[in-house]
Amino acid sequence: MIVNNFLNLNEIAPKNLEAILEDASKVKTAALKDFVLNEHYSSCLNNTITGLLFEKLSTRTRLSFEAAVLKLGGQVTNIRKDEIHLGQGETLQDTSAMFSLFLDVLVLRLYEEEKLYEFARNSKIPIINGLTNESHPCQVLADIFTFQEFRGSISGKKVVWLGVANNVFQSFLHAAVALKFQIVFSGPSKFQPGEKMLEFIQNDNSDILTIEPNPVVAVDSADLVVTDKWVSMHDNQLPKSDIDDLASYRVTKKLLGFARTDVLFMHCLPADKGQEVSQDIFEDNRCVTLQEAENRMHVQKSILRWCLGLY
Repeated sequence: MIVNNFLNLNEIAPKNLEAILEDASKVKTAALKDFVLNEHYSSCLNNTITGLLFEKLSTRTRLSFEAAVLKLGGQVTNIRKDEIHLGQGETLQDTSAMFSLFLDVLVLRLYEEEKLYEFARNSKIPIINGLTNESHPCQVLADIFTFQEFRGSISGKKVVWLGVANNVFQSFLHAAVALKFQIVFSGPSKFQPGEKMLEFIQNDNSDILTIEPNPVVAVDSADLVVTDKWVSMHDNQLPKSDIDDLASYRVTKKLLGFARTDVLFMHCLPADKGQEVSQDIFEDNRCVTLQEAENRMHVQKSILRWCLGLY
């Protein structure tokens, strides 16, 4: 049995990321148009069980993975941490080995990235990173898929991230190296990417990342503008001084006006409307957040298929 873990985008060969994106396009087309192909895809996960173990709350990740598995003919089991022995008399290593006996795939949404890798080291089934405090690769691959649906290949394009360099930004940085697009970070110095986040590009002599403190300059000629909540789920609220510093990086229609006329705007949601993004952006035709959310399901179908060696 082929076991491909989907942990972080910088660990997956670019040709495999491109294969997942290509397969996602076929899967989505099959779901929407071609009923012959749809019959083929709708049974490819028959007799498989995908486990979802989420330490963090989730709307889109949980629903999109559940829908993806069910639409491919598989079954899903939600594993509640308070109903298993993990950390309460059983080690993570033993828990991971036990999951391998009964499941075919395990999707994890965790706080600590090290726990993700510990599961993977002790697992005989594919492990998928549904989010950690350091990364969110499923989200970013769906974002890239969405961009390419509207604008063609992302290679050579300019992506601007505004606000706080968080886990989603980290995965965008991984993707930029693999898929060869430019990424610009624009935010207060306190929230810029740190040394740990940039370690993987230091030996690559990569010029894919630019730090530009002026948001107007940053978005000039941008093909895609992305932001996220300034305060991640479960984190403490920021002091007023930080909120004031970040206010200049709020995504507004006025700011998007300095980008390309065909710029797209994305946000992984949930959004704190009025903070990192203005309310009226979500009625703007440059905003593709709903398409982005729907595409989580289609891309994750292909991630599941790739993890199980189905193409």
